[in-house]
Amino acid sequence: MRNTLRFFGLLDVISIVLFAPQFWLLLTNFNKLVSNIPTLAVSSLRILLFLSLFISATGLLLLKKFGTITYYIQFIFRFITLILSFGFITYVNDFITAPSIVKTTLTLAVFGEFLRIYFTYKAQKSIY
Repeated sequence: MRNTLRFFGLLDVISIVLFAPQFWLLLTNFNKLVSNIPTLAVSSLRILLFLSLFISATGLLLLKKFGTITYYIQFIFRFITLILSFGFITYVNDFITAPSIVKTTLTLAVFGEFLRIYFTYKAQKSIY
């Protein structure tokens, strides 16, 4: 179970790397966003979630309890902002142009996120 948590920490690191260009673009153009409440709220959540990814990745890689607690807090916000642990699966859409593959890859990424919270809970029960 310890390696499971480390694997999830590695997935957070991959999420950081893949989201970094979008994060930078969001930061540099934040003042140019359309000033309606939902856009600003989701953009602010993305910034906070990106910063908390560093905390959860560090905590999970070092097998500290704050890593799992941070992930539990992040869980619902990952779906709101679509920053998913298995979101890299959706990059298959760039290589295969079948219309049905878009729905399939997004479904797999969401299912992977639910599997992650299940296995994180199981690992937490056995380690802590």
